[in-house]
Amino acid sequence: MKNNFIKLITLLTVAVINTSCSTTEEVDIDTTAPKVLIESPNVNQTYVGYWGGAWPEADKVIIKALGVDDTKIESIKLTVLNEIGTVVFEKTVNSVTNTQTELVISASFTPIEIGTYSLVFTAIDLNGNIENSVSRNFTVK
Repeated sequence: MKNNFIKLITLLTVAVINTSCSTTEEVDIDTTAPKVLIESPNVNQTYVGYWGGAWPEADKVIIKALGVDDTKIESIKLTVLNEIGTVVFEKTVNSVTNTQTELVISASFTPIEIGTYSLVFTAIDLNGNIENSVSRNFTVK
């Protein structure tokens, strides 16, 4: 009985020592969301919806943004909504390498009706941190 008690105390002591040991190496966990830098369109920029005559097509809206992360950016998504909140255009660009810290998304969008549109960019990094840009509006007249 005494041997079993000594074995138990020894086992518990070893368990406590092993669980309370710490290493000098700490693991840095990325909790910082990526940043989104919108290049175009400009805030409240106006586009022509219909030229008429020889130019029947509306202006193309050039949309461009940059997603930046300290570790690795996974993807960036563009969403364009009309005045009533319906998604009228979407595009996603995914990183092609496991070390990419910047990711550009660009698109040319031709609105089919006049009105005010809003767009949002969403960037996601390798650790799942998400950043949504501030909504940017543009008008088609």
